[in-house]
Amino acid sequence: MLSRTIRRAAKPATTTRSFERYLNLHEYQSSALMKENGINVPVGIAAHSAKEAIAAAEEIGDAEVVIKSQILAGGRGLGTIWKSVSSGYSYPPPPGMNASCCAPPSATYLQGGVHVIKKEQVEAYANKMLGGTLVTKQSGPEGKPVTTLLMAKKMELVNEMYLSITLDRTTMGPLIVACAKGGTSIEDTAAEDPSWIIKCPVDISKGITKENTKTVVDGLIAGLDRMGVASQLKDKKEDAYKQIENLYNMFVKYDCTMVEVNPIAEDPSGLLLAADAKIGFDDNAAFRQQEVFDMGEKNVDQVDPREVAAAEFDLNYVGLDGNIGCMVNGAGLAMATMDIASQKGGEPANFLDVGGSASVKNIKGAFEIITRDPKVKCILVNIFGGIMKCDVIAEGVKQAAAEMDLKIPLVVRLEGTNVAAGNKIIKDANLATLISADDLDDAAEKAVQAIS
Repeated sequence: MLSRTIRRAAKPATTTRSFERYLNLHEYQSSALMKENGINVPVGIAAHSAKEAIAAAEEIGDAEVVIKSQILAGGRGLGTIWKSVSSGYSYPPPPGMNASCCAPPSATYLQGGVHVIKKEQVEAYANKMLGGTLVTKQSGPEGKPVTTLLMAKKMELVNEMYLSITLDRTTMGPLIVACAKGGTSIEDTAAEDPSWIIKCPVDISKGITKENTKTVVDGLIAGLDRMGVASQLKDKKEDAYKQIENLYNMFVKYDCTMVEVNPIAEDPSGLLLAADAKIGFDDNAAFRQQEVFDMGEKNVDQVDPREVAAAEFDLNYVGLDGNIGCMVNGAGLAMATMDIASQKGGEPANFLDVGGSASVKNIKGAFEIITRDPKVKCILVNIFGGIMKCDVIAEGVKQAAAEMDLKIPLVVRLEGTNVAAGNKIIKDANLATLISADDLDDAAEKAVQAIS
């Protein structure tokens, strides 16, 4: 999957949303958005209760339906849902699953977050899945709550292919990437034999052209021929061209950073179908994409609460699994700090960028968020003052440490604008847990030593 990099995203002053930076849509939301924009998608209905799931299955009208857990993480089909014994169901823990890792000792289990079932089984499966926690390779060991199901029509797919639209730095514009081999890792296919990959840059000033759509569709047809598989796609070229055009227009219309359809599939008649899709959005466009970001607000239960809290203080935070809390200004310096801490034998507990315009209030908020993590045994503050002044950071550190009665070691390294004033504030604060550092190497070493 093409992933978004950690980045600083400015938050418009007029908005009050708490987690725009982390916008991600569920499959059913992405599917609805694509359908509105003329893209062929499977028939699907969202359900928030067993009763709604039964009604959705009746509306679909087939003997079998697909029931899909909706969480903001991949690998759902191979994941595990656990629930407390009060659910009334009991399953053996799946192989390799340590029940005591995250789930209560008395939890029950269901292997898989996606199932093809008979219509008569809908109520039972909905009750097993709703209210549970789905753990996948991408969710982290804590998993994600299952509060919504997607009831989908079981589709007969002839050929599964790959298609994505992303922003390419080399061509400085949108890039369509496609491959006749879909449903698997596009990265693996590209590494093994790049000749399978179709790349089509689009001139952002002209928009997508018929030549662009022909390059993509004809390339997919050639790939299917190369694989020696039967296909009707060549008989439905005009429809396929239109589907590629509609996907691109949606990409531009909603300020997307990525649209990944894997698989984009061919049905028995040769029509293209977006069987599963992931959509990324430019968070800086929230002010003009209210409809989309309102959809994202419904997914707050899927977001790390620390990230939600951080956004309230205009901080960029990503939780990790280590024990050294990091507070840094600038995404590049933050990542460098994490790297050096790791090289010294430490494990960062978070990425936290306070940015270049943080106030004392923001700094105090950063400390509150870092210390909410019980795994944090030391805090490493690394500030290079440019726009962000060292004395402002120092005042925030002093106030936060005093008000919170900080008990864990606090390693502080300041450099840059007003560094002398900042160091004096820290020194005069007489913080019992404070450890001063001369440079980043020194700070990382002292942080690791403090928890050894």
